[in-house]
Amino acid sequence: MTIKELTKILYEATRLEAEWSHRTIVPEVWEKRDEKFRKQMIELIGRYMKMEKLPTPEEAHNSWMESYFKMGWKYGDVRDPVAKLHPDLVPYYDLPLDEREKDAIFLAFVFVAKSILGEKPQKESDGYADMVF
Repeated sequence: MTIKELTKILYEATRLEAEWSHRTIVPEVWEKRDEKFRKQMIELIGRYMKMEKLPTPEEAHNSWMESYFKMGWKYGDVRDPVAKLHPDLVPYYDLPLDEREKDAIFLAFVFVAKSILGEKPQKESDGYADMVF
């Protein structure tokens, strides 16, 4: 399995959990996310799979906010992917509980993937997207 395939699985697992749990924000399916988002997500999962210790949900949220700001997103009361507005672009402890839970669940999914697949790729290439587990 490549890191690109794994990233899609982790993203969709988290998205589907949000849908199932009726969370405030349920993002678009992987294929509808823009290329810039998918690229940064693949790189993030590549880094996470190599980490000895995963970040806390708060650390992950701060990193997520930084990535979103770099992609041109701004705070907005309602999530709007076209206008690049997101209500979760706030400090971690200002997030609604269900969004803080979603951060923890995503990291739990990454932990499961690391535990099952192992931390080291069987084959590495120049980019994260071609790493095979």
